[in-house]
Amino acid sequence: MRILHCLHNYHPARGGAEWLMKNISEKLQQRGHEIRILATTAHSVEDYFLPGKGKNLMRPGAEIIDGIPVERVGFSRRGAGILNLARGAANRIPLPCGNRIKMVSWGPRSRSYYRKLLEMNGVDLLAACPLPTMNVRYAWKAAGKKNLPLIIIPCFHTEDRWTFHNPIYFGMLRDAAAVISLTDWEKSYLRDKAGIPEEKICTLGVGIDIEAAGPMPDIRSKYGITQKETVIFLGQHGIHKGIIPLIEAMEIIWTTHPNTALIVAGNPTDHTLRIEAKIDKLTPENRNNVYLIKGFPEAEKRSLLRAADVFVSVSPFESFGIVFLEAWREKLPVIGCRIGGSSKLIDEYKDGFLVDAGKPRELAAVMIELLDNEDVRKKMGLAGYEKVKKHFAWDKIVDRWEKVYHDALH
Repeated sequence: MRILHCLHNYHPARGGAEWLMKNISEKLQQRGHEIRILATTAHSVEDYFLPGKGKNLMRPGAEIIDGIPVERVGFSRRGAGILNLARGAANRIPLPCGNRIKMVSWGPRSRSYYRKLLEMNGVDLLAACPLPTMNVRYAWKAAGKKNLPLIIIPCFHTEDRWTFHNPIYFGMLRDAAAVISLTDWEKSYLRDKAGIPEEKICTLGVGIDIEAAGPMPDIRSKYGITQKETVIFLGQHGIHKGIIPLIEAMEIIWTTHPNTALIVAGNPTDHTLRIEAKIDKLTPENRNNVYLIKGFPEAEKRSLLRAADVFVSVSPFESFGIVFLEAWREKLPVIGCRIGGSSKLIDEYKDGFLVDAGKPRELAAVMIELLDNEDVRKKMGLAGYEKVKKHFAWDKIVDRWEKVYHDALH
């Protein structure tokens, strides 16, 4: 098959959807399919519209990344501030064309992207990822114009009503040849709320490499971590990730477990300033227990997780939660959110716990239970590891993706 992946961003841009589509692209190409990527020059979605962003962009043009041809095009930030205000107004009150305003304001706004789609020949199938970014809209228009099957991988954040609950997106999803959901939670929402026929939605999940690749750095020595026990959050410093409630939960834990470290590792965002302000307000003793790591090499990810005893990410706005698989690979127990994608990924009391978002006391109680019971931690971590091996090895996942692409084409 000759497949064009229509993406918002691509490696070295970092994020869950970016990581997923890079792996899928490379593994499908290894199976003999011809994969091409169309993406923008952005490093993150924030480059499209946030003030102060969009400056250090990647170069437009063609390149080869790990054997995959990648074409990048520019985008416009003109009027981004006005569109941001209009999106906020449309979220509060009904406006004429309010749904369109919300869609366009996210970007990337790029005539070059749509033109490039129309110019690309020798393509059998378009696959677009993720919503709410405009590259999916351009792929939908181009697929109709060129009479090509379109598959959409929305990575839908079901609880983010302001962003994702848009009838325009629902219409595009219903038009697609197939929709790939990452969890049954996402599939149920798309079927019940967006009106997509169930037979069109394919829950495929995400894969992960089980075996380690090469030697791992000594993270405790590098960052000077000396505490006996360690709790880790690993992910973007987004407001929706629940990092500040996690710090508030740790304040409760430190009253009885003062020798416990908290690692917060991931790419910084505008919210990082608020996280730093929260850390600055801690007592000196508690402040010394926090390790805020602003970005890290991919090679350090497994070492960071191996340095921890408990993994925590209580975000309701997740379409899947790849990082839970990565934590289980290192045999860590996990704590996730009771709603969203992680709620269907975690088997509560078997390989992790679920808590409500924004409730530090509940989170602290569960963390203390794990910190006080090494046997429970080991049992849960091992159960997660076995689940990853059984259900989330890449070969099995790519088999499913390959079948969906083949069925959509034929």
